[in-house]
Amino acid sequence: MNVVQLAAPNVGDVAAGLRRLAERIESGELGDAHNLVWVLDAGDARTEVGLLGRAGEPAAVGYLLLALGQRKLLNTIP
Repeated sequence: MNVVQLAAPNVGDVAAGLRRLAERIESGELGDAHNLVWVLDAGDARTEVGLLGRAGEPAAVGYLLLALGQRKLLNTIP
């Protein structure tokens, strides 16, 4: 088994990480951010999922973005 290292400083602080992401989006560092999909482990076996942005078909776009993210993570495994 290989552990995939995610490039994120101080990943233990979710709120600070979201603030950094918002700053990167606002500065244009990530291009023209159209949509953002998120998954939150809220504890007690509760998972929240959401989509932010300008999706014409939110369910389809959210599903596709999650699948693309999964594929990107899996492609990093040698």
